Amino acid sequence: MRRFLGIVVAVLAVCLLTADLALAQGQGRRGFGGFGGFGGMQVQPAMLLPNPQVQKELKLTEEQIAKIKEITDALRPQPGAARPDFQNMSEEERREFFAEMQKKNDEAGKKATAVLTDTQTARFKQIQLWVQGTMALVQNEELGKKLAITDDQKEALKTITDESAKKGQELGRGLFGQGISEEDRTKVREQLSALRTETEAECMAVLTDDQKAQFEKLRGPKFELDFSMFGRRGRGGQPGGNNNQ
Repeated sequence: MRRFLGIVVAVLAVCLLTADLALAQGQGRRGFGGFGGFGGMQVQPAMLLPNPQVQKELKLTEEQIAKIKEITDALRPQPGAARPDFQNMSEEERREFFAEMQKKNDEAGKKATAVLTDTQTARFKQIQLWVQGTMALVQNEELGKKLAITDDQKEALKTITDESAKKGQELGRGLFGQGISEEDRTKVREQLSALRTETEAECMAVLTDDQKAQFEKLRGPKFELDFSMFGRRGRGGQPGGNNNQ
């Protein structure tokens, strides 16, 4: 169980470091389902599309919002449903459990994305790149091909992001546990934000000027997800706020 909790904290820290929405919603792979996982995080549509800030950016209609809510609500545990007993699960049972959750999340993501118009879909892809940050340079194969990232660059980028993930894991431990004040959580969030900025600068330095320009073009207008609610106790947990353009 201790090992399992360690994985959860690692995933949550990395997700914040790469600006992933599911953290604020209390979801993440292995511990909570919905991401590609620690060292392989992907930005899942089913985690992003329910967010009010993303919906506002995409200019979704009330009808679209209602459809997306219906789709993603189906992923939530039903009232009265028994909670998984992770402590008494074998490693194999845990893998099977989260694999099934990932499958359902992927299916919900496809359904939710299908609700969007072509214009909204194009902008949503840009938002995903902004949210995933420079981690996309390591994990997004399609992006790597478009930017013609070399093997040497891939290795350099992986080294940077792996080291950053380790630092983020350690910092992320300060967001959870009893007796942690909101002031302490705020400091940790600021440190994680600074680490993410530093990591992005290091990753961008690996790219050529042409690759940088193409990457910025593919990301489109800047989008920053509001993570001010990350690590706070309380009900709900969807981050709000306006994106900074």
